[in-house]
Amino acid sequence: MKQFLLILTLLLAISCNNERPEPNFYKNLYTGEILDKAEFLEFGNSLNSKNTNSNEKPHIIWSFYKLEKSSDSIIQNFKYDLRIGDKYIIRSKDYKKIGMKIPQQFFTSINGEKIIIGGKKEKPTLINLWFINCPGCIAEMPALNKLKEKYSEKVDFVSLTFETKDDILDFLKKRKFEFTHIANVKEYIKEIGSYPYPETIFIDKEGYIRNIEGPLPSHKDMDVNISIEYFEEIIKKLL
Repeated sequence: MKQFLLILTLLLAISCNNERPEPNFYKNLYTGEILDKAEFLEFGNSLNSKNTNSNEKPHIIWSFYKLEKSSDSIIQNFKYDLRIGDKYIIRSKDYKKIGMKIPQQFFTSINGEKIIIGGKKEKPTLINLWFINCPGCIAEMPALNKLKEKYSEKVDFVSLTFETKDDILDFLKKRKFEFTHIANVKEYIKEIGSYPYPETIFIDKEGYIRNIEGPLPSHKDMDVNISIEYFEEIIKKLL
C-alpha cells in the first residue's frame, strides 16, 4: 500500500505542474467510472493484488489526461497500462507498427556521422523520439544515458527529432543526452513513430520493430538502474 501511494504521488507530481489544481475525483476512461480519492487508491491496489503471481509482479503505468472541472469537482481522467513481465495485459494505446519491417535508410548525425537505420545490421537499434521542450523527454534522459553506457558496444542508440541541428547543439550545452542525434527528420518520424513524445522504438538485427515503449519512469528519488530494468530485458532478447 505504501509503495503504491508513493508511486502514485510521484506520477501525479510528474504529470502536473504547480499551477494544476489537485483532483478530488478520478475518471477511468476505459469504463467511464468516477472514483473518489480513496476508491482510486483502492482500485490501484486491487490491480496489483489481482495480477500478482508467484513468478512475476505486475507493473502498472498510469497515464493522466486533461482535467474536467465543475463548480465543486476537479476530475482527473486516467488510463493505465498493465504489464506482467514483458506481456501487456492492458495497453492504453494501439501500437500497430510493432512487427513492421524498416527498410534501410541512411542519415547524417549532427556531428557528421553516417548512420544506418533499418535493414539487416550487426546490432539492434534503439531509437528515442524527443524534442527540446518536452518535459517527459528530458526527465528520462539520465536513464537513457545509463542504458547507453551499459550497452553501447552491443546496441546502436539513436535519437530522432524535428528540431534543427543548431537548436540541438545549444540544448546539449545545458543537458547531457549521449545518443547519436539526427535532426530535421519530422517526416521519417511519422513513418516509424506511433505516439511521440517521448517514445522509444526497438528494432532487431533484421530491421523489424519488436517493441515500442512510452517514457521511462523517471524522478529524482528513483534509482536509475531500476528505471531501466524493463528496457534491459528487451535489449537482452534482441541480442
